[in-house]
Amino acid sequence: MQVSKRRFSLRERTSHLHAAVDAAVGSFETTQDYGRYLCGIHRFRADVEVGLTGMAWPSTFGGWRPQAVASLAAADLDDLQLNQRSGFSVVFDLADRSRLAGALYVLEGSSLGARVLYARAQGLGLSETFGARHLARQANGLENWRGFLAILDGMADFDLDGAVDAAGDVFRHAAHAFEDGARHAA
Repeated sequence: MQVSKRRFSLRERTSHLHAAVDAAVGSFETTQDYGRYLCGIHRFRADVEVGLTGMAWPSTFGGWRPQAVASLAAADLDDLQLNQRSGFSVVFDLADRSRLAGALYVLEGSSLGARVLYARAQGLGLSETFGARHLARQANGLENWRGFLAILDGMADFDLDGAVDAAGDVFRHAAHAFEDGARHAA
């Protein structure tokens, strides 16, 4: 696979925001820690995914769509008898392909980190059928990530600044959702 220059440009320009999300997620060594994470990921994904539902997708994306995991995270919350929180009613500006690509960079890129998180969840006795459905789906989403990178690199008239702005919005929202999830689950 060809190296994605746009991916690395996005990564470089949003690394401080990604680090803030990683810090907000923290690590989970107990099911209580995992519950905090799960509250945050559900809130984050539900907020973002609702904005993608029913939108008119640019032809550039063909039949490719991001992995939806909010409903799986909701089922995971039910497994662990944790309450779902309503979202923040966030509206992201995804008015053009570049901004959409920036937001999707964050969503689809999370499949890479999900592999590590899923292994940790399995260590807690969770699985693709109980408590960690969303992580199982994401951890097996490498092909979807590769498909996204092909779209990202093939986009004509790509506006890196717009993509970075949108990715930043999504990263900031993720950090906020995880911080709120930690307060909610505590």
